[in-house]
Amino acid sequence: AILDNFRPITVWVTDLIIFYYINPLFGEVWTTYSYIQIGGMAVLLYGTAIYNAPNDGSLLLEGQWWAFGIDLRDEYDAIRKEKEEAEADAKWEGKRQEFKR
Repeated sequence: AILDNFRPITVWVTDLIIFYYINPLFGEVWTTYSYIQIGGMAVLLYGTAIYNAPNDGSLLLEGQWWAFGIDLRDEYDAIRKEKEEAEADAKWEGKRQEFKR
């Protein structure tokens, strides 16, 4: 989902490059409102990173100031434990299959 958020950023930057480096008849000019667009895109990326928590690739939300006090340490610990158990199960299953032979 985070990659989908780079589409509008890429289109906007491409429009700016076209206007300033290729042909000013096309593309988009930088205006005072462009700063608002940058802020909006930052909010979009940040919101997506928080929405995806506690999954891999998301921001770690452990009560930091930028996490607005959201603390998902228990969820992170549960996910780590599930991964460790799945790895241990796979290892033992491999040994069991090896023993059957």
